[in-house]
Amino acid sequence: MEQVKIRNAKVKTLYISGLEGKVAEVEASIFQGLPSFEVVGLGDSSIREAKERVRASIRSCGFLFPNQRLLVNISPAYLPKSGSSFDLAIAMAILLATGQIRSPYEEITIYGELSLTGQVRAVPGSISRLLSLPKERKGLCLVPSSDQKEAALLGVSVTGVDDLTGAVEIVSGYRPNSSGNTPVSFDEALPEPSADISCLCGQPAASRALVLSAAGFHNLLMVGSPGTGKSLSAQILQGLLPPLSKEEKIDLLRVESALTVLSPETLRSLVRPFRYVHHTCTSSAMVGGGRSATPGEVSRALHGILFLDELPEFSPHVLDLLRVPLETGSITISRSYGNHEFPARFLLVSAMNPCRCGKYLESPSECTCTTSMISSYQGRISGALLDRMDIYCVLGRITEESLLSTMKDENKKESVKWRERIREIWEIQYRRCDEAGIPRQRNGECRERGLGEIFRFGKREMEYAAMVAHQMKMSVRGLHRMIRLARTIADLEESRDVKEDHITEAMSFRLPKWGEARGGNDHA
Repeated sequence: MEQVKIRNAKVKTLYISGLEGKVAEVEASIFQGLPSFEVVGLGDSSIREAKERVRASIRSCGFLFPNQRLLVNISPAYLPKSGSSFDLAIAMAILLATGQIRSPYEEITIYGELSLTGQVRAVPGSISRLLSLPKERKGLCLVPSSDQKEAALLGVSVTGVDDLTGAVEIVSGYRPNSSGNTPVSFDEALPEPSADISCLCGQPAASRALVLSAAGFHNLLMVGSPGTGKSLSAQILQGLLPPLSKEEKIDLLRVESALTVLSPETLRSLVRPFRYVHHTCTSSAMVGGGRSATPGEVSRALHGILFLDELPEFSPHVLDLLRVPLETGSITISRSYGNHEFPARFLLVSAMNPCRCGKYLESPSECTCTTSMISSYQGRISGALLDRMDIYCVLGRITEESLLSTMKDENKKESVKWRERIREIWEIQYRRCDEAGIPRQRNGECRERGLGEIFRFGKREMEYAAMVAHQMKMSVRGLHRMIRLARTIADLEESRDVKEDHITEAMSFRLPKWGEARGGNDHA
C-alpha cells in the first residue's frame, strides 16, 4: 500500500492570557484529500475567522493556497486562546508546509494580524508578548513594525515587518534581518497641572490633606457639600504626583497594552494615570473579568489615582471588591482554566456628600433628609472600606475673599513646587526601605511587620499611638494606617523620628468628623 506523504511545518508565536505572555507552537499539515481548512487548539471565534483572513492574504500576495486538506494546530491545545495575533504565524506555517518558501533559520517566532491584502497590523498585548521572549533565544523574531518601539523600551531585539511579502523575504533569507531598534525617549518634563493647589485658597485642611496623600500615597476620602471643590481636589492631587519611573511605566504599559494598541504618546508619557470612575461601574469593569479575563479600573490606575466620585452611589458590592486590592496590591480573577493575577497598586481618592441633599454640614436647618435617609445613604459604604481610608477630610464653604481670588488669574504654580518636594520625600522613604532591607515602597503602601521600628517610633511614641487607638476604638488596621500617616507627617517636617505631635495630627485626619451626621434630623 502506497504511503500517503504528509507535509509539515511549524513556527512559534506569542499570545497573552490575562497579563501573562505565553509561547505557542503553530503546526501546519497538508494531507491528500478533499480541500478543507481547519484550525484546532481551543481557539475562539477570532481564531476561527483567521482562516478567511489568511486565505485572502496569501492569495493577495501572489502565493498559492493549497487545494488539499489543510490542518493547523495551535499548541498547547488544552489552553484557551483568543485574538487575531495568530494570523501571521498561521500564514507562514502554511507557506513553509507547501514548500513555497524555505528558511535558513532553525526557529521562527512571529505574530501579527493580517489584512485581506497582506498588511501586518499591530495587536494588543505587545508588552506582555515581548516580555515572554527568552533572554537567550536563537532564530528569528518578527513582529509588526509598530511594536519595535515597545521592544526598544524593553531592550528586546526583534525585526519589524509591514506586510506578508516582507515577512516572507526575511524568513527566506532574501532580506537581511535588521533587528536594531530605535530607543524610546520619555517626556521627562511633565505637563503643567490642569488645576493648581493654589485654587484651594480658603481650604487649608484640604490642601494639607492633599499634600499628605501625595507624599505618602495615602488613601483619601473627602466629604463636603456640592460645590466645595471635591472633584477639583482630586485633579489637583494628580498634579502633585512625581512622574513614573521606568519600572512603573513598564508595569502600567503591560496593563494598557492588554486592552489596546499603544500610541506613541502613551509610550513617551510619564504622567501617572487618573481614572475617573462613574458610579454605574460594574464589578468586572472595576476589578477585571470577562470571558478572557481582562484588567479592570483598579489595574488601569496602577501607580496612579483611582477617583470614585459620589461614593455612596456605587453598588456596595462593587465597593467591597476594593478591600482586597487595597491591602494586597493585586487582584486575582479565577476562571475554570486557571487564575489570572492583575496588579492593583493605586491611590484611592473618593468623594461624597454628607447626605443625599448635601446640606447637612453647611445648613443643617435646610437639610431635607431624615435620620433614616442619612443613615441609609452613609450606610452604603461598609465600615471595612472606611477603615482602609488613611485620611478623612471635610471641605466647607469658602469665604467671600477666597471666592474673589478664584476669579483672578495670578498664574501661581505651587503644584509644581510641591511635586518636586514630594519627589524628595519619596526618595527619603525609599532610602529608609533600603536600610530596613525591604522592597522600595511609599509609607502608605508599607505592609511590613514591625512598623514601629521601620518608621523609627520611640517606646514613648508607640505607647502614645496605642493609647490613642484604644480611646478611638480603632482596629489594628486603623492603628497601622495612623502610624503610616504620622511617618509621612514627620518626613514632611524632615524629622528623623516620629514625635507625639505627628501622631496627634495623624489622629485628627483619622477622625471622620462627618460621622455625627449619622444622627440625622428628625424634621421632614
